[in-house]
Amino acid sequence: MILEIDYGNTRLKWRLLKVGSLECVARGIVIDLPALLPSLREAGCSGLVYCRACSVRAAGANVQLAELIEKSYGVGIEYAQSLKETAGVTNGYSEANKLGVDRWLVIVAAYTKVKHACVVIDCGTAVTVDYIAPDGRHLGGCIAPGFKMLRAMLQQGTQLSLSNTAAVYSERVLLGNSTQAAVDAGVGSMFRGFIQEQLKLARELLGASASVLCTGGDSALVFDVTDDAVLEEDLVFAGLAIVCPYIVKE
Repeated sequence: MILEIDYGNTRLKWRLLKVGSLECVARGIVIDLPALLPSLREAGCSGLVYCRACSVRAAGANVQLAELIEKSYGVGIEYAQSLKETAGVTNGYSEANKLGVDRWLVIVAAYTKVKHACVVIDCGTAVTVDYIAPDGRHLGGCIAPGFKMLRAMLQQGTQLSLSNTAAVYSERVLLGNSTQAAVDAGVGSMFRGFIQEQLKLARELLGASASVLCTGGDSALVFDVTDDAVLEEDLVFAGLAIVCPYIVKE
């Protein structure tokens, strides 16, 4: 099997693929590294021929992950890196390696999918918006705190007592009749305004025909604003397969 890993700021997502067909046969999410092996075993993973990963973690965490996979399955991890150019996409940063690798993979996957101008919105721990021109040039992007992060920042900076159970954006609330509902309404309104501004900018820079792709756990934020967006749940993994392809050894 092939193991794909998306090692994010708050959780680790994984997928198992069949070697021949590259069909996804299992997937999962764990909060910390010790939970990874039990999760893989439960999915029936008894052996690996290849492992590729996207990680935004510090070097020490990546070393721990690599050692865990090497010890358990006898394979190393190929970590994706942000490059100046890949698959017809040109990195918009003056220092290509400074662009977050998760953003780079999403950008590469989005352009590879549509082959024309597009804006890709990733609503995760942070909300990132990236703009890609018709010829594959990454024009740059915007980064803002995600819904959960902004909500947590408000709670930490005030005396408000908020339940964590409502920390995921799930529905449009205009006015709250409790402090918690009022916070969710306010934060949701801020995000809708941010998304509206980004879509307006996309039309100005890329034209009305540009595609809007969104990914991440709080993608409902985008669909609240526009009906033209297309949900792509696995853009990071799609980009990972392009940047770190599995090559059968002779």
